[in-house]
Amino acid sequence: MDEDNRPVERETTVIHTGGRDGGSGGAIAAILVILVIAVLAFLYFGGYLQRAADQTDINVNVAAPKIELPDIKIETPPAAQQQPADTNKQ
Repeated sequence: MDEDNRPVERETTVIHTGGRDGGSGGAIAAILVILVIAVLAFLYFGGYLQRAADQTDINVNVAAPKIELPDIKIETPPAAQQQPADTNKQ
């Protein structure tokens, strides 16, 4: 048999390495994003990102006007006393 007349033989070899199908690049990116957000939150709520907050000196002196209110007397009539109901009626 000539080499030119030989039938073509092909085999497919599948190599499965087990585990997950994808890489861990997405997990690393998610962890980095969470860490950056955590650091920024710490700096923001800790007051480290406020510019010149300690340097502001606001001094406002406002004199309130003197207001004289009239004396108001409220008199209410004394409360009427109720007699207890007699439950021993025959």
